[in-house]
Amino acid sequence: MDLIESSLFTPPILILQTVLEEVRHRSLPLYNRLKGLVKADDKRTWVFYNEFRSQTAVVREEDESPNDRNDRSIRKATSWYNTHLSLARPPIQGQPRIALPAVVLLTDDAANRQKAAQDGIKCMSVRKYVEGAKENSKLLDLLSVAGTDDIEPTKVTAARQALYPEYLPTATIMAGVKAGQLHQGHFNANQYNYLEGSVPVAGLDKPVLLIGRENMNRAVQGDVVAVEIFPESEWKAPTDEVIDQEATLKNDDADDTDEEVDDQEDVAERKVGNAKRVSAERQPTGRIVGIIKRNWRSTSLTSSNTTSLSQQTVFATPVSRLLPRIRLRTRQAPSLIGQKILVTIDRWDSTSRYPEGHFVRSLGKVESKEAEQESLLLEFDVPYRPFGKAILNCLPSEGDKWVVPPKKDDNPEWRDREDLRDLLICSIDPPNCQDIDDALHARPLPNGNIEAGEMTSDAQIVNVRFTKSVIASKEAFTYEEAQIRKDDPKLNDDLTKSIRLLNSLAIKLRAGRMAAGALNLASPEVKIHLDSSESSDPIDVEQKELRETNSLVEEFMLLANISVAQKIQETFPQTAVLRRHLPPPRTNFEKLQDILKKRKGLTLDVSSSGALAASLDKCLDPSEPAFNTLVRIMATRCMLSAEYFCSGSVGRDTFGHYGLASPIYTHFTSPIRRYADVLAHRQLAAAISYTTLHPSLHSKSHMERVLDVVNRRHRMAQMASRASVEFYVGLALKARGSRQVVEEDAFVIRTFRNGVGVFVSKLGIEGLVTFKRETQFDADNYVITVPSSESRGQTTIAVFDKVRVQIEVEKDRNTQRGKVKMTLIHPVNSSAL
Repeated sequence: MDLIESSLFTPPILILQTVLEEVRHRSLPLYNRLKGLVKADDKRTWVFYNEFRSQTAVVREEDESPNDRNDRSIRKATSWYNTHLSLARPPIQGQPRIALPAVVLLTDDAANRQKAAQDGIKCMSVRKYVEGAKENSKLLDLLSVAGTDDIEPTKVTAARQALYPEYLPTATIMAGVKAGQLHQGHFNANQYNYLEGSVPVAGLDKPVLLIGRENMNRAVQGDVVAVEIFPESEWKAPTDEVIDQEATLKNDDADDTDEEVDDQEDVAERKVGNAKRVSAERQPTGRIVGIIKRNWRSTSLTSSNTTSLSQQTVFATPVSRLLPRIRLRTRQAPSLIGQKILVTIDRWDSTSRYPEGHFVRSLGKVESKEAEQESLLLEFDVPYRPFGKAILNCLPSEGDKWVVPPKKDDNPEWRDREDLRDLLICSIDPPNCQDIDDALHARPLPNGNIEAGEMTSDAQIVNVRFTKSVIASKEAFTYEEAQIRKDDPKLNDDLTKSIRLLNSLAIKLRAGRMAAGALNLASPEVKIHLDSSESSDPIDVEQKELRETNSLVEEFMLLANISVAQKIQETFPQTAVLRRHLPPPRTNFEKLQDILKKRKGLTLDVSSSGALAASLDKCLDPSEPAFNTLVRIMATRCMLSAEYFCSGSVGRDTFGHYGLASPIYTHFTSPIRRYADVLAHRQLAAAISYTTLHPSLHSKSHMERVLDVVNRRHRMAQMASRASVEFYVGLALKARGSRQVVEEDAFVIRTFRNGVGVFVSKLGIEGLVTFKRETQFDADNYVITVPSSESRGQTTIAVFDKVRVQIEVEKDRNTQRGKVKMTLIHPVNSSAL
């Protein structure tokens, strides 16, 4: 697919219907790419519907496998098309014979090629075909290394001793999962120790721990795997040491065979296997016995520095440290020096310590903002291609010059819409916001109630009404502008009164949620200042200031989401798009509870959301105001992730949103950036009889599939957002010129045997500080004791300690991306250790 999408590959291509259907069956994303290729203006690609033509359709024979039937269908269609071309242009007597194009069957199936040759069909492998093309050195790099049977074996791919156990057959895995002897779940790599991983599985409070390469058995982050759990006597706790892949494997040669494991990794493997572990933290331990679904996709990497012009095997290092190095063969290594490149994993043999892949394309120069932005989107599988013509045709032809048309009975845009342009409506959004959509109003009613949707003066809902309307915002406020206006005693106009009324209701709504057990959690949020020039480069970073007006907007957004959830669930009880947040298992909080008890003498009650909220309020340190926020951030990470679901797919008693203490919830208020909200809008429009609902949205099975995708996209977008913040913070620090090395206060949030994890609240980022010299580690009390160069004695550092760190941006030796590096300077200087 990467080959035929390339602008360098230009022959006319016929895709048979048989092939198209097989691709659709195997991979929907690949099928969509193939369909896009057929529609591309810069390609000569057509579909031949061979199954619908009597001369080319074939019927499966007795004892013939589906694959053999498809291969026969492909051969017959190729043969017919050659004949068809010759008959279309028969020779004319007395005139020179017209040279006809040859139809060549391309297949990497050797058996299929052999049968085609016997039938007199011109046939070759994709690799052989490309070797005869122009720019073949670049095109050959685009070919997958998997499934090719005519590639010369190298010393890397030559036969050698297996390093990993072979996977169980698919039928055995399925039977084992069904019988409860095996378990399935997503593989999660350990970001601090590349020789450990875990797999959360249904029915267990803690994930299954995987220790060592052999037990992780070639799994890649996000793969759906089958796990065998060891007897309880063999269960262990995770290691408490940082083991970095790049540091351990820095001397590895991509061309070396894997028969002898690198000495450093051998030592690291034994270290992990024999590490002292806190017995109280033991969890189910096991090994991966098979892969149910691979998560292989294009990955952004940095190419190796090499100058050889011949084909060679090199390492490409993924930007994400959750992914392994990828080994690839390339003929254009010198031209890729200093480039951010895209690579796809093709296979990972049991005899190879690394997965093998192929080059897809270059993204641009390393450290260029454009290349790094694209690599982040690719890394987290965020679609970013422009919308297609069909979607853009749904927009008004006037573009951003569109205005509300005059109100006329025959104007379709006013159909069933109420005219609310006389209401004192204003919007309150972040500064420089492009989607100004948080529009609100409130006004007293003659009966003493308040219209803000309609409710009592105590913010109790009396009635809810949904309607399509037309509004005219009287002012577009930022949070700061709305706050200043609300607080100005000199202002007493109707619009200011409306904002104050909204705020008073929001305070009561929030109090009601808190009384019901809602959690006031926290996550680090920073504001990155951009250069006002055309470059828009980051120039500084600071912590976001949250005002009362932020909470005002939040409360009414929550209220709108809850109200819409109730309406669409009543109308579509089987297919409503809802969002839930399940109560976390109490075991999720065990470590945080233990840390608070031992380090601060504080108790965290997790028996209910209300109990947790009350005890979080009591987690205070009089000497450190930021301590409570830190605890709330750490508590947030103990939670389960909220998820979208279809109302008919789960029990009614599991609809609730734990964090918001709401029995029902959905996402409705951001259709410009979340597809779940678009679905909720469509369902609400149908619920109020404004429009009909597409038949697919009445299908529970269809909605389940759609929401599975929405959940995955939502998770990936969140991770992309966090990685983007870290990247832009790094750019902002670099932009400070001579001041790019800065010092900030930080809190220790985790201790290891050889380092500490710290959180810098001002920048909203975490960092890892490691110590190279010998340390003493008290895992039970979360304390590390390190030599102190200043006092020639020792210094202890524990979780929740406030420390001072030096932050700088250095180029990562492997990824070439600017990387935020932290050094402890107080109470000890880690650079001296």
